[in-house]
Order: sequence, then C-alpha cells, then structure tokens
Amino acid sequence: MGKVRSFFSRSASGSRSGRRGAGSSAASSAASSPRAGAAAAAASPLPSSAREGEMERVFRKFDANGDGRVSRAELAALFASVGHAATDDEVSRMMEEADADGDGYISLPEFAALMDAAAADAAAVEEDLRHAFRVFDADGNGLITPAELARVLRGLGEAATVAQCRRMIRGVDQNGDGLVSFEEFKLMMAAGGAGGFGSRKVGA
Repeated sequence: MGKVRSFFSRSASGSRSGRRGAGSSAASSAASSPRAGAAAAAASPLPSSAREGEMERVFRKFDANGDGRVSRAELAALFASVGHAATDDEVSRMMEEADADGDGYISLPEFAALMDAAAADAAAVEEDLRHAFRVFDADGNGLITPAELARVLRGLGEAATVAQCRRMIRGVDQNGDGLVSFEEFKLMMAAGGAGGFGSRKVGA
C-alpha cells in the first residue's frame, strides 16, 4: 500500500473513531496501523450516502483552500501538520499515486478511488491474517492456547513444551488470560510478525 493511501485511510478511520469514542485498548492499538485503519474503513456499517458524506468531510481536511482539489502543497502541509513531514520526492511520488488524470491535483473522485483501493488492500490482508491464525487455532474457538502453539512449533521442528509456550504467549497476551485472541495476533503481526512468539527460542 502506498504511503498516501495509508495516510488517507488512517485519516478516515480517525474521523469515525473520534465520533464513536474510545474502544477497547487492543482495538485502539490495532487502529493505529495503516492497514488496520483501512480495514475499519472497509467494514464501515454506514449506508452509502452517509459514507459519501463522511468521505467529503475527510477530503475537506486535505483541501485547505476549499477549491475542491488537493494540491501538492496542501498534501505536504497536511503531512507536516501531523508530524509526518515528507520530502519533496516523497510528495511527488504520493501525488503520482493518487492523481489518476495527471492534472497535478487530487480530486474528490480520485480521493474516493484511493480510499476504495486501501479498503480492498486491507480486506485482503485481514483474510491472510485470519488464515494464518487458523493454522494455530486448531479447535477453531478463536483463541490460541499454549498447547496449540506447541503443536505448531513441533510441526516446524521445534521441541517446544506447553510450559515453554505459556512463557512465549505472555509476550503478546494483552489481557492476561494466557491465550492469544485474533486481535492480539493482529497486533503481534503488526509489531513484527510471528517472531512475537513463533520464532522465539523455546528454551528461553
């Protein structure tokens, strides 16, 4: 996913979450990921007319002078205003990604197309993560147990005991239940992949 696509999807997700109020700590942390933000946009329960209105409101954050299009300068200024200053080269690449008609500006339809593409990317990533999670979650109850982790590691040639796997899980278990939920699994993957426990030394 391109940098501008990631940033646009984060902005739309942030606009919704601010109106809904804070969710669980795990969900809030996951939403900070660009891909997760795009997934939230894809999963929006709003009807199409409401989503279009919301899209326009987010677009207006980028369109500082209100002329109905986002210029290169407006894009750079917005990144700088949120602490993500981009170089001239990065801004040029972002404009190339978003500016489908090549007129040097991002229009509302181009912005909407970018958001749709971000949502599609995020949906594919979410499905890949669910497939990986199911490899660990043998009984399909939505939680990875130490025994299930040990089974997978043994299948990979690691002589892991259940006790060792309990210690591994502590590193990603946010609610202290001794198990790994899908949300915790997603956070682990966003933080650096299955190395969160799968590749850790079993004797540690």
